[in-house]
Amino acid sequence: MNEKTVQNSVDEIDIKEIFATIRRYKWSIIFITLIVTGGAGIYAYLKSDIYQATTTLKISSLSGGKAMAGGGDLVSAALSTSIGNMEDEFALMKSRFLAKKALENLDIGTRYFVVKKLKKIELYKDSPFIVSPEWMDPSFFGQQIKIRPLDAERFTLSIKPSLREKIFYKLFTYFNMEYDKPVEYQANFKYGEKISTPWFVLTVQKVFDIPPGIYMFSVVPNEYMYGFIQGGVEAEPLSDFGSIVAVSFKDNVALRAKDVVDAVIDAYNQEKIRLKTESANKTLNFIDQQLEAIHKTLQTSATRLESFKATHVIMDVGAKAGTTTAKLSELESKMYEINTQLSILDNLLSYVKSNKDIKGIDVSSAQLVGPIISGLITKLQEAESLRSTLLVDFTELHPDVIKVTEQIQQLKSMLIESLKSTIKGLKTRKASLQRLINEHKKTLQTLPQEEQQLAQLTRDFMVNEKIYSYLLQKRAETAIIEASKVSEIQILDPSLVPGRPVEPKRPLIVAIGLLLGLVLGLLQAFVRKMLDNTVKTAEDIEKLTNLPLYGVVPSFGSKKTKPAAYYESLRVIRTNLEFLADTGKSKLVTVTSSIPQEGKTTTAVELAKIIAKGGKKVIVLDLDMRRSRLHEIIRVPNKEGMSTLLVGKDTLKDVIQHTKEENLDVITSGPTPPNPSELIMSESFKKIIKTLLLEYDYVMLDSPPIGLVSDAMIVMRMSDINLIVVRAEYSKKDFFKNINKFVQEHELRAGIVLNGVKANAKSGAYGFGYGYNYGYSSNYYS
Repeated sequence: MNEKTVQNSVDEIDIKEIFATIRRYKWSIIFITLIVTGGAGIYAYLKSDIYQATTTLKISSLSGGKAMAGGGDLVSAALSTSIGNMEDEFALMKSRFLAKKALENLDIGTRYFVVKKLKKIELYKDSPFIVSPEWMDPSFFGQQIKIRPLDAERFTLSIKPSLREKIFYKLFTYFNMEYDKPVEYQANFKYGEKISTPWFVLTVQKVFDIPPGIYMFSVVPNEYMYGFIQGGVEAEPLSDFGSIVAVSFKDNVALRAKDVVDAVIDAYNQEKIRLKTESANKTLNFIDQQLEAIHKTLQTSATRLESFKATHVIMDVGAKAGTTTAKLSELESKMYEINTQLSILDNLLSYVKSNKDIKGIDVSSAQLVGPIISGLITKLQEAESLRSTLLVDFTELHPDVIKVTEQIQQLKSMLIESLKSTIKGLKTRKASLQRLINEHKKTLQTLPQEEQQLAQLTRDFMVNEKIYSYLLQKRAETAIIEASKVSEIQILDPSLVPGRPVEPKRPLIVAIGLLLGLVLGLLQAFVRKMLDNTVKTAEDIEKLTNLPLYGVVPSFGSKKTKPAAYYESLRVIRTNLEFLADTGKSKLVTVTSSIPQEGKTTTAVELAKIIAKGGKKVIVLDLDMRRSRLHEIIRVPNKEGMSTLLVGKDTLKDVIQHTKEENLDVITSGPTPPNPSELIMSESFKKIIKTLLLEYDYVMLDSPPIGLVSDAMIVMRMSDINLIVVRAEYSKKDFFKNINKFVQEHELRAGIVLNGVKANAKSGAYGFGYGYNYGYSSNYYS
């Protein structure tokens, strides 16, 4: 139970100390909080608004669209070519290639600004003048050049170095290092006049009347602005497995944010159409080549058949022969298709195995052998294209490049296995077809010779006709795709000019500034408390020493009239002195301090006045002969005193001076002697003290500080009580180690008087029960 009580007491003291520290440094806490909050407010005000324009679109290739291969839905084939990868599409949208394409429809390299209410505002498509640069030194790209209108016809053009440039120039020149001197230039020109300088050649044309103010412009070649677009474009899916994507761009100009998003989407759309059209054109070329060869073969077959019929009179072949011929023609047409596919697949397999880069594969040819292989080739080519795009900005060790490279290896392995499997299946089908063809040929051989010849010619004609019809069908389907030019993307929500900025969050910035200011204010308060090694309160003294605290004397500042609490605190000290063991003798009281400026002399004089007003005879002796101040406080002469008395120049009666206060006399220090310690150690001093104790109730000795000279130790041994005065917020805590050691070693009877304690502004309490209302409060404030 006792341990718990002690712990609660400690916790209470810690909480009290925390709040006391906050109260003590409240003005600095408030000041720092206001400064940081004000700075945050200024930062929030000056920070440019950031707007975000967003377009929502659907990419059909991400939802499982298939390439047309060997038949199927022509409309689906016209709208989609391959199954894409969402990350690949996002990489394309953010690529340098697409940014440069978008810049073909944008003009954002030359930028215009105006300063209004301390803020720099960009004038996008709203500038009162236009700058047409003919030539500019690359070192001036992006540098802001000022324009100040003079009148309707003239303006001032100026270039001034930034503060950073000036500082760098001075630092480099100070250390004798080479650094180009910052450019400073100013001249007046007319609107429309050609401006030629060593750094640029340009013309400033006025569009409409220019209001007075400070304007600026900067020039960067439009083709160099791809980094600006790349850094601002963001693309993200609206669902994990869907095909709807949100493409956005952030900029400090709302209209430009919309223009950039529109330009990027348009460039992306055109690129997808270009790739689709290019693939269809390759397919058409391939089919046209096959058609040309088959057309010649078909014409030859038709000519031979007609010639044979014209020169031979043959009865119509039987039903069985006709059926066999038709079946044989169908089988040979299928055999032609299989041979074509095997030829393509063998070439593809050989190419994939022998080439690292498969961009040269004609996807149109691959589409004739099936959607799976053509889909894998398309994915592989897209991955290769993405890797090439990434290598423009990154090295091969970049995580994104490594990821795409691994994906390429996986796709290539899958493609090789798929090609091998398909080739094996086609060879099995070819062997089966060949057996059927052989069987039908044997059947035809049983016919008469002329009928066999006619059946052969008829079969050749029918085979070539079917192949020709097949190729015409494929060409028609591919032509539909090529002619459609329908994009794979569908814009669901086009971008709008943003009405509100998405950044900065000004209330949040100010709130963070307020919180940060409060934290910094509290931090400096507690740091100052940690670094402050001075005594402040009665509680501090109780922690530092076991010596009794005789009183807490409040500070009265620069007031001429001392507050009532000041005198009340002295009365408490007087009462505590009266509780000393009463031997019927007069009391010898020494008042000293640890160092100068702690208020011991003032305390001794005022305490003596209070005791004298109680009807006691009191005399105060100034023994601090090196730094005497008693005569200044009492306002009496100091021509003779303790020094002249102890050397025998004056008698005791000659040096005692009466004051305006009844029952209060003083002996000043007199002229400063060369050996104060020897004088105080003399027998004469002891005799003087004995004599005064017979005549006065209290003999009070104003002693030198105990931390500086040995004079105090001499008189403290003689005293009934030694009052050691320490000053709040001045005396160091470390001095109490010396005080404790000094009192313990010399077995002195001593007590502490805490001087100069500041009052609590609300209650007037001084921290040890002495307030204007004479209350007994344990609270303190300093």
